[in-house]
Amino acid sequence: MKLSLDHRSAVPLYHQLAEALRYRIATGELKPETVLPPLRRAATLWNVNLHTVRRAYGELARIGVVRTSTPGGTRILPNGGEPGAGSTPDARRQFVQAVVQEARLRHGLGVAELVSLLRGAGAGLGASAPRAAACVVECSQSQCEDLAGQIARRWRVRATPWVLGREEPPRGAIIATYFHYNAVRVRWPERVKDLRFLVIAPEANLRDRLRQRHPNHGRRLTVVLCEKDDAMARNIATDLIRILPAREFRVVTRVFHTPQEALEPANARTPTLFSPRMWGELPPEARQDPRAHQVRYVFDSAQLEALGVDQGWGPQ
Repeated sequence: MKLSLDHRSAVPLYHQLAEALRYRIATGELKPETVLPPLRRAATLWNVNLHTVRRAYGELARIGVVRTSTPGGTRILPNGGEPGAGSTPDARRQFVQAVVQEARLRHGLGVAELVSLLRGAGAGLGASAPRAAACVVECSQSQCEDLAGQIARRWRVRATPWVLGREEPPRGAIIATYFHYNAVRVRWPERVKDLRFLVIAPEANLRDRLRQRHPNHGRRLTVVLCEKDDAMARNIATDLIRILPAREFRVVTRVFHTPQEALEPANARTPTLFSPRMWGELPPEARQDPRAHQVRYVFDSAQLEALGVDQGWGPQ
């Protein structure tokens, strides 16, 4: 299993490693009950020292994603990527007892009064509660706006699009994707506690749109993916494998300075896929070209749900 770690980054290698593994667990690439490589083998595989691997595994164990045992090794727990995975019945009972004791000793509240207050606080998360604020960070304005809209349609929150190149976002949660994990952490190191990273993936209906608009009668369909950056184009092409199976589609990446170049010459018939930022720059009239298709990224639905719960946002 290959992992991309940045040895020149200000982000500690153990944290990069832990988050890289957590991402693969969250996306299902690493399945529950999978045993991670032993320390020495992992250190060689990922070009880090043994202590870095041990600390990364320890961090994952601390949050309830993996468990290390002898001689079983470090194993991914069932539901390890879900909120509350590190909780246990005993830990929850201790938490409740501490809350009840605090309410009685410091505020003179009985259990019934405490329950009543908790119910009122829960109701306050509904329509009458003021909107929380969050900034949604991406590398292009169009992608920021789309992802912010996805959050705002699900949760009662004022989600502000925030392009990565701007100054530090205002107070509140900073929502970003794993595409820019290192860049965001390095750019705003003092805001690490406000950062939340979510998984995004290409919208699955792209496959159906290609089939309907470009029937190929059983033959493999070649499509061109256009982007400004070759490395980004390859990353997107890798994501597209999940929804455009190789037996049916052949994805070819091309680098263009402007999205209009991708539709030249006008008599070409090859379907053209535009990355999120290229689609954002494509003029409205060019989007009507039957060859043009948007590669739209959407949040993982389970992680979007977990985000709202974690932040205490009320549903729309």
